[in-house]
Amino acid sequence: MAKRLTDYNLGDLYKWIEAGQSTSAPEEFIQYVNLLEKIYQMMNRVDIYGSKEAIVKHLVTFEESLKGNRIKAIDLYNESFEYFNADDKISKKAWRKFYAAKLDQDYEMARAVSKDASDFEKASRIADKAYKFRQLDQEDPPELPKSMFEKPLKVYTMDMKQFDIVNEDLTDIENWIDENTKELSPKAIDRIKQEAMILPIKIFDDEKPDGSN
Repeated sequence: MAKRLTDYNLGDLYKWIEAGQSTSAPEEFIQYVNLLEKIYQMMNRVDIYGSKEAIVKHLVTFEESLKGNRIKAIDLYNESFEYFNADDKISKKAWRKFYAAKLDQDYEMARAVSKDASDFEKASRIADKAYKFRQLDQEDPPELPKSMFEKPLKVYTMDMKQFDIVNEDLTDIENWIDENTKELSPKAIDRIKQEAMILPIKIFDDEKPDGSN
């Protein structure tokens, strides 16, 4: 059974976009998308429609597919707002953008009807509100370098030659170990010398120095 305009929602629209916006979309779906755009344009004509309630009343009165269907009219209003102001949810940023645009319209209307300095001052206050809604009075947060989000490179080695760093003389290291680890057992001293790459490393205690068992 073919879908009606009122059967579609934002999920269908996002799927259509992800699929590459096929030009062979059903006529009812195209009407749904066009209606979302129309509603958004109505939102921005505050001088005519003024509020959400006025837009909903217009839809249920004059849109043939929505006549008497107030619930769907409200759904379409919300879907239009969400689609044109945010990707997947109504964020604070989307709300700020929306209301700042409303204030821009109020400012233009206030200037158009201003007759004296007092009226222009009131209009300027509206512009100042829009300025602050957009947070233009605040400094932009510093941009973090991409390198901060990259995984660090880890290299595990005892050979400093790989980093163009000169190794200490092994004889000097061995003498230092012998001098400063006299209180340790021979086994512990051998382990230290293995880690310092003076003696061959033995993974297991019963392993022979040449690596055989």
